[in-house]
Amino acid sequence: MNEELRRELGLKEVVATVMTAVIGGGLFISTIQIQSKVDVGSGIIFSYIIAAIPALLVALCYSVLSSAISSSGGEYVFISRILDPYVGFAATWARWFSMIATLAAMAVGDTILIQNFLDVSNLHGASSWIGSNIQVVAIIFVIIFVLLNYLGVKLFGIIQITMFVLLMAGIGLFIIFGIPHVNLSNLHYSLSTNFSSLAKASSLIFFSYIGFAAIVNAGGEVKNPEKTLPRGILVSTIGIAVIYILMATITYGSMSPSFYSSYDFSTGSIPDVASHFLPAIIAIYVAFAGSIAIISDINPTILASSRLSFAWAKDEIVPKKLAKLNKFKAPKWSLIVTGMMAIAVIIFARQFMNAVMMINMSVLLVYLAVTVSTFILPYKHPEIYEKAKLKVRGLWLISLSGMLLSALFFGYILRLPGAMNGFLFLLVWIGIGSIIYALTLEKHKLFWRLDKQQRKEKEKIDREFIDKLLRRK
Repeated sequence: MNEELRRELGLKEVVATVMTAVIGGGLFISTIQIQSKVDVGSGIIFSYIIAAIPALLVALCYSVLSSAISSSGGEYVFISRILDPYVGFAATWARWFSMIATLAAMAVGDTILIQNFLDVSNLHGASSWIGSNIQVVAIIFVIIFVLLNYLGVKLFGIIQITMFVLLMAGIGLFIIFGIPHVNLSNLHYSLSTNFSSLAKASSLIFFSYIGFAAIVNAGGEVKNPEKTLPRGILVSTIGIAVIYILMATITYGSMSPSFYSSYDFSTGSIPDVASHFLPAIIAIYVAFAGSIAIISDINPTILASSRLSFAWAKDEIVPKKLAKLNKFKAPKWSLIVTGMMAIAVIIFARQFMNAVMMINMSVLLVYLAVTVSTFILPYKHPEIYEKAKLKVRGLWLISLSGMLLSALFFGYILRLPGAMNGFLFLLVWIGIGSIIYALTLEKHKLFWRLDKQQRKEKEKIDREFIDKLLRRK
């Protein structure tokens, strides 16, 4: 069987995938529940702006790299080919876990938003049943989307475009009907401008931007990827930042002082808040859009995580069987392993915001490696950089800034309560991956690495030969 993935995704599928992968629990849940971790009030608007800065810088790095190298398992390929093979595997091994943990976080988050929708629709019995069966509902969703991914990337694209339209309709209605309810005095009442708190909130809110990299890991299935990927990533990231800022402004601008002081932020969400000031029919659809938002995260996460293990298998770091495709040209065993791991994590995952901290740390490790790779690319591998369709002036400054801000956010997350346990778990997880890498070292089918080594040896022989000729003279 020819183990090559089909290029079925165009620009509209790329934009739909990025938008639906990013806009989910981070917007509809974290915008509210962030207050239970860091009390910033309407300062969350500034936190979204602050978090957007490194997100845009990193998005530019991904755009440049994807315009030069387009392949499934894009993050792994970027880092391993440009920076170092081991760093590429170790960083994306952590990234793979973060994607699985994202599914666990969505298990809790999706239940909250579906309950909001049912409660607003006066279906309290169904809401209560779902609340009592969080893990069962989450596992059902994972199984459904694994099966849909199994049927090929073309069906994936159709599903994501449909969800994108439903999601944007809900966000549009929230913005149109919500703006008249915004009161500047409400924003001022709940505003906290303590820089330390804003920075900590931004490090958590950064989770709300991280999904844009999902499409990069499916680069081998994108049409004309050198142009389509960077366009789709940049357009989507800018659009997402604007949506987040507008949604947060409307949400907190509509909260009166009495509402704000009595509201339970630890279990709240945007749809729940919206039900208190929007017309009933609009509030119901916003709640529906919220549930669509987080459900639509599951599909790209499964796609991206399975493509990382597919790329490792192609290099024979993990069993080669994980690179085997079914008749729909989808990596069937990678999908099955991803689904099984997600179900295992879902069973043990309970707290959405605690999962967010662990996910952020994993992703920031990859972002650090990607920004370092972008920084050294023009100097270490000018032949690869020459192939890039997108070249940005001051790339070294953009990548360096993204690198430093990612490191800063990582530091702020470590200072949050409970974060150290997640960090230690990640270290253990990377240790397990390192053992796997070492045990399979002799099998790694890294032809590009061998070719580079042979070129270096030839250059060394040539230099020695020239030196001998010069000495004879």
